[in-house]
Amino acid sequence: MLTSKEIRKMWLDFFKSKGHLVVPSKSLIPQNDPSLLWINSGVATLKDYFSGKKIPPAKRITNSQKSIRTNDIENVGITARHHTFFEMLGNFSIGDYFKKEAIAFGYEFIFNVLKLNKQNIYITYYSEDKDTYNYWISNGIDPSHMIKGSRDTNFWDVGQGPCGPDTEIFYDRGTKYDTRGIELLENDIENDRYIEIWNIVFSQFNNDGENNYTELATKNIDTGAGLERITSILQDAPTNFDTDLFLPIIHATEKLTNKHYDINNYFTKEPIQMKINTQFKIIADHIRASVNAISDGVKPSNIGRGYIIRRLIRRAYRAGISLGITQKAFLYELVQIVKDSLIYDIDVEEVKKVILDEENLFAKTINEGEKLLNQEIEKNGTIDVKIAFKMFDTYGFPIELTREILQEKNIDIDMNEFNEFLKQHQEKSRGNIEAGMQKVINSLSLITDKISEFVGYDHTKTTSKILYLLNSEEKINNAGEDEVSYLILDKTPFYATSGGQNHDEGYILQGNNRIEVLDVFKDKYWNHVHVVKGKINSNEPVQCFVDEDKRINFARNHSSTHLMFSALRETYPNEIIKQLGSNITYEHFTFDFGLDHRPTKEEIKLIEHKMRQYIARDVKRNYIITSLKKAEEMGAYMTIDESEYHDANYIRVVEFEGITKDLCGGTHVPHSGIIEDFKIVAVDSKGTGIYRLRVVTSYDLVRKYLLSEIQEKQKILDTLIKNNQKLNEGYNFKYTKEIISNKTSDLEELLEEYDKCEEKLRNDYRALLKQKQSEDVDLSLYNYETINDKKVFLLINIEQSLIKKVSISLREANPDSIIIILNKSKQDSYYFAVASKKYDSNAIFKNLGKVLNIHGGGNAIISQGSLASNLKQEEIIEIIKSNLCEF
Repeated sequence: MLTSKEIRKMWLDFFKSKGHLVVPSKSLIPQNDPSLLWINSGVATLKDYFSGKKIPPAKRITNSQKSIRTNDIENVGITARHHTFFEMLGNFSIGDYFKKEAIAFGYEFIFNVLKLNKQNIYITYYSEDKDTYNYWISNGIDPSHMIKGSRDTNFWDVGQGPCGPDTEIFYDRGTKYDTRGIELLENDIENDRYIEIWNIVFSQFNNDGENNYTELATKNIDTGAGLERITSILQDAPTNFDTDLFLPIIHATEKLTNKHYDINNYFTKEPIQMKINTQFKIIADHIRASVNAISDGVKPSNIGRGYIIRRLIRRAYRAGISLGITQKAFLYELVQIVKDSLIYDIDVEEVKKVILDEENLFAKTINEGEKLLNQEIEKNGTIDVKIAFKMFDTYGFPIELTREILQEKNIDIDMNEFNEFLKQHQEKSRGNIEAGMQKVINSLSLITDKISEFVGYDHTKTTSKILYLLNSEEKINNAGEDEVSYLILDKTPFYATSGGQNHDEGYILQGNNRIEVLDVFKDKYWNHVHVVKGKINSNEPVQCFVDEDKRINFARNHSSTHLMFSALRETYPNEIIKQLGSNITYEHFTFDFGLDHRPTKEEIKLIEHKMRQYIARDVKRNYIITSLKKAEEMGAYMTIDESEYHDANYIRVVEFEGITKDLCGGTHVPHSGIIEDFKIVAVDSKGTGIYRLRVVTSYDLVRKYLLSEIQEKQKILDTLIKNNQKLNEGYNFKYTKEIISNKTSDLEELLEEYDKCEEKLRNDYRALLKQKQSEDVDLSLYNYETINDKKVFLLINIEQSLIKKVSISLREANPDSIIIILNKSKQDSYYFAVASKKYDSNAIFKNLGKVLNIHGGGNAIISQGSLASNLKQEEIIEIIKSNLCEF
C-alpha cells in the first residue's frame, strides 16, 4: 500500500521526468493578491505567470500546493472528502504543450505509474471538444468510459479572461459505495462511488466579458489532482479521513478519550458512532489547517485570517469536549503528529505555543460563560434560546455544555429553535466573509494607476502625503483608534512583501497619533499598500519610520541568499542549481533548491566556508538598472521568487563584484562584510530532490543559535549519562561544560566535541543494555496466580529493558501459561503486552482491548501496545482478571 508521501513524490518525479520544474509549495498566505483570503488551489500561486505579469521560471511547472478553503466549515466531518486544509497536485504548461501531451501524461501517470485498473476509470469531457475525446480514445480509453459533459460541468469560465473546456478523471469504487451506475456521472449527481481525482483545464479562449470568445495565441494547461482523494483510493479507504494523512491524528486523539473511531461506520452508519466519528474528523481536519496556517504566519485573532484560525481551533476544542476529553488543553499535543504526516517545514514548538495559548484562552472563556449561564438561570429559573445562542455565538460557549448544565437542573431547551438561529447565523457569516473580501477588492480597485514611489532603498524615514485612505469598502477621510485601514502614500520607505522578502516593520506618526503598520503589500499597479491600525485622517502628512535594526537584518539575509546561491553553484559544479523559493525574515532565511542527493555535512561546511570567505572579502554591492535583454547578456540570474518584473525595459540587477549578478527588487547590504557571520542551522527535505536550508546571519544571531544548541546538547548528554547509570550504577562519564570562548569557530568545535560524546554514550548504552539482557533471569522472582483455571503471570512495572528477556524466559519455562505485562509509562498511559506459547496472545490482547482503551497488536506469541486510561492501576488489574475468561 502506497503512503501519501510516496504518492506525492511519484507525481512530482513523473512530471519532473517530463521536463517540468518542481516548485515547492508556497505559503498559505497570498503574496500581492488582495483578491484571495487564502491560497485555495495549485494554480493560485502561479496566476501572474499565466497572466504575463511575471516571467515564469520555466514553461513547464509542477507542484504539490497546500491550500485552504473555509467557505463551508460546517460540512467538515460530515462528508467523506470535505476539508479546510488540503493539497493540490498540479502540472502546468505556460505556452508550451497542450491537449495532446496533457492527456498523454494523464494516461501514463494513471495507468503506468499509479497502475490503476482501466475498468475503474471514467473520463468526462466537454461535448463540443472533439479533440479531447479523440486523444483519450487514441491513448486507449474505452469509448464506453467517456462521458459527455455540458458547459456547466466541463467548461471553465470566470466571465472575463482566459477560459476553456476541461476533462475530468473519475475512479469507480464499486457498488458497495452506491448501487447506482454510470447515470451518476451522466447526470452530475453527487455520490461516493465515482470519485473525481484529476481535472485538466485547457485554457484555449479569451472571454471579453460579453461572452464573445476568441482563440488565445498562447494556450495553457492548468490541472488539479487531490492528494487526499488519490490517497484514499490507493489505500482503499472509505473516506479521505481513513488514510495515513488523518488516521495518525485520529489515533493520537483516541488516547485522550474512552471513545473510539470506527472506520466501518461509513457502511454501518450506527447513529451514535457516526456522531463520534464526526468529532474525530473535525479535530483531525481543523488541527491540520491550524498548524499549517500558524506555521505560515497567521495568529488567532478576531479579524481576517486570524478569525478563521481562532474559529477552527475552538471548533476542534469543542469536538474534544464532545468526545469527553477532560484535559484543559490537548490540541497542541497533536502538532508534531501533523508535521510527521506531511513534508512541510513547521516550527513545532512555536506552533504548539500559539495553539496552547489559544486553548487556554478558550478554556477561560468557557469557565466565564458557565458563570454567566448559572447567573441567568438563578435570575429567571430558566434560559431563553436567544441567550443560549448568544452564549454560543458571542462567547464561543458550546451548546453541548449548555444542554448538560440545563439537564442537571431539569431544564429543557428547544434545539429546533436553536438550530434555526444557527442556520441563519451561518448563512450570514458566510455572506459576510465573501462580501467582506469583495469589499476589500472593490476598495483597492479604486486605485487605477501607479501613484506611489518606494524610496526605501535609500531612506528608512520619510515625511509623506496620504494619497488614499480606504476601509474595506470605500475611500474615507478618517479612521478610528482601533480601525484597520489601507493607506497609500506618495512615497514610502516600507518594503512590501515580494521576492521572498517579508515586509518591513515599523510605525507611522501623524501628530501625536502612533499608527501600527500591520502589513505592506503591492497592488496590481505595484503601489505599496500599507495595512495599518490607528487613528488617522487623510488630510495631514505622516512621518514613516522603518525599524532599522530589523531592516539591516532583512538586508543581511537577502544578500546572503544571493551569495549562497553562488556558493551552491561552486559547491556543486556538475549540477544545475536552481533556486526554488525563499522566505526572508529579519531573524533567519530559508532557501529551497533542487539536488540529486541530500547535502552532506562536509558539503554544508564547504558552503559555510565559502560564505565566510565572501564576507571576509567585504565585497561591494552595486545596483544596475537595465533591460531584461541586457541583464540576460550580462549573465544575471533570475530566481522564482524574484521574477517580479512587469516592465522588461526597467529592471534591477544586484551585483556583488566578482561573485554574482541577480535580478532582484529586495533590500541589500552595501558590502558583504556587514553580513558579519553565517550559519546553516537546518537541512530539510521537501520531497522529490528538493532541499531547504535554514540560515542565520550576524554575530549575535549565530552565537545565539550556537549557545542554544550547546545548552540543548548538554541536556541530551546529561540524560544519556543517567540512562547508562540506571543500567550500571558504577558508570562514570564527564565532559567539559565550560564555554571558554564565544567565537563561532570555538563554539562549533565544542558542538563537534559534544557530538562525539553523544555517540560514545549511545554506544555505551547499547553495550550495557546487551550485557544486562544477557544476564540470566531469576524466575523465582515472578509468581503466577490461577485465574479461570489458567496459569497467569501478571507482571507490574518491571524494568523496561528486561521485558523481552523476562517474557521469553517465563514463556519457555511455563509453556501453558499466559504472561501479561502492565507498565506505567506516563500519566494515564501504560505499556501493555500479552505473551503465551499455548494460547493465542493476539486474541487475548484484542479481547481486553474491547473493554480497555488498548491500541496495538502483534501475533499469536506476543502482542503489545499502549493503554490509555484514567483508572487507577489496581482497577485496571481487576478488569484484566475479570475478562480473561472471554477469549
